[in-house]
Amino acid sequence: MSLTVDERLLRGMARDAAIYALTRPVAIVMWVALTAALVLSILNLRAPGVREGISGLLPVLSIGLMLYAVVMTIAGARRAVRAATPPGTSVWVRLGETELQIGAGTRTSDIPYTTFQGLRAGRDAVIFRISGSTAVTAVPRSLVSDEDIARLRSLIG
Repeated sequence: MSLTVDERLLRGMARDAAIYALTRPVAIVMWVALTAALVLSILNLRAPGVREGISGLLPVLSIGLMLYAVVMTIAGARRAVRAATPPGTSVWVRLGETELQIGAGTRTSDIPYTTFQGLRAGRDAVIFRISGSTAVTAVPRSLVSDEDIARLRSLIG
């Protein structure tokens, strides 16, 4: 089975990739640190002897950093998905015995299951984590059935 990528699918796949990136363990640590910085900077505003000025900007800077992280993650996910599967590209997926076969346009990739560390199924994309890397591979969710996902999880580990 194959499908042709359109703008709606690209937006959905980019959203799923961004959600994945923003909820990875390293990102969770970042969110905890930024939230702690925000809370501490707000509490610091009430501390006796604290001068106005830069202390008043720290909560705004913390929120700004949070927004910047979200915006840059979404923009990066959009660029990556669009580069891998531009609108109009025909995409297909086949589950082999030892490898995942992915086709996009005229490109075909045979990726051994051992290459992957895990996967996350979103609403519009299945995100495959590459072992030993921060890189991921995304394929349209509609090309992978629930049974395929269960099989992939057992093969990938």
